Amino acid sequence: MRGDQRMVSEAKVIELSDIVVSFGQKQHAVTAVDHVSLSVDKGSIYGIVGFSGAGKSTLVRVINLLQRPDSGSVVVDGVDLLGLSTQKLRKERKNIGMIFQHFNLMESRTVFDNVAFALKGSGLNKQERRERIEHLLDLVGILDKQKSYPDQLSGGQKQRVAIARALANEPNILLCDEATSALDPKTTLAVLKLLKEINQRLGITIVLITHEMQVVKEICDTVAVMDAGSIIERGGVAEIFSDPKHELTADFIRTATHVEQAEQTIVEYAKGRKVYELKFSGERASEPVIVELYKRFGLTTNVMYGNVEYLQNTPLGTMLVTFDNDDHLDSAKEFLNGEGISIQQVNTGERRA
Repeated sequence: MRGDQRMVSEAKVIELSDIVVSFGQKQHAVTAVDHVSLSVDKGSIYGIVGFSGAGKSTLVRVINLLQRPDSGSVVVDGVDLLGLSTQKLRKERKNIGMIFQHFNLMESRTVFDNVAFALKGSGLNKQERRERIEHLLDLVGILDKQKSYPDQLSGGQKQRVAIARALANEPNILLCDEATSALDPKTTLAVLKLLKEINQRLGITIVLITHEMQVVKEICDTVAVMDAGSIIERGGVAEIFSDPKHELTADFIRTATHVEQAEQTIVEYAKGRKVYELKFSGERASEPVIVELYKRFGLTTNVMYGNVEYLQNTPLGTMLVTFDNDDHLDSAKEFLNGEGISIQQVNTGERRA
């Protein structure tokens, strides 16, 4: 805690309250962020997901006041940023690193000098600056590229330079605005792994903006789903993936777990038979559900697709199945729901059973 300006407990490093941001004037104004409140735990990785235009990038820029809100409060590391002078705000911003989709590197400067630029006015002497820069480049795995220029680097290497630069002033918070959107899938996974390692090794809180639930699934602890300027759902990643409450969230998850692609093929292969999706989590992921359906209701189940993955050490399972007949199916659905296993038919307009 730094002085009596600190206003929140150390558990919450970011507190946004009733944030409103609009663009344009009066009758032509567009509300990009509509009365959003958000709190982020110290040391966590918090994902904010939404389609283009949902307001997520505007919201993340409110955290360091690159975008000033029309109303609401912004408290970061215990300090009310909206109440600071320009000079004090500049000082507090050094505690908040930021990386962007398109890297924002200076093409005429080497990798070393791109990182060094962030240390202007840091008070470090030449030797201290060199040691910190080389340490950071080693941390992100590109120390051998320090004399290279950006146009000599791959996309993943450029983003690693951007990460090193964002860490130069030893911030407590790292904001990532679509940081992997310009990268191929393999490079995306490598950069996400690096961010996770930085979070664990340095204890830095990360707020990650993305339109891909797959990114959230890989490294986030908590997720908020935005649509039309509002947060429509939020919670732990395992909780949200196992039981989404909003249809948009469910759509994001189906894409991230590849169920949607499997459905398209399986529904065609089923040739008119009803296809059902079973979802289960926790202990249920390891129980013989198919055997129970046969024992209790005489239902023979054909498994067309199955997947189990672990989020926050919680197993989450999905199966696409057909049944040999509809006898006792209503009773079977009631049994499954009672056991905490959701079932829904996927090849009609019905989504929930």
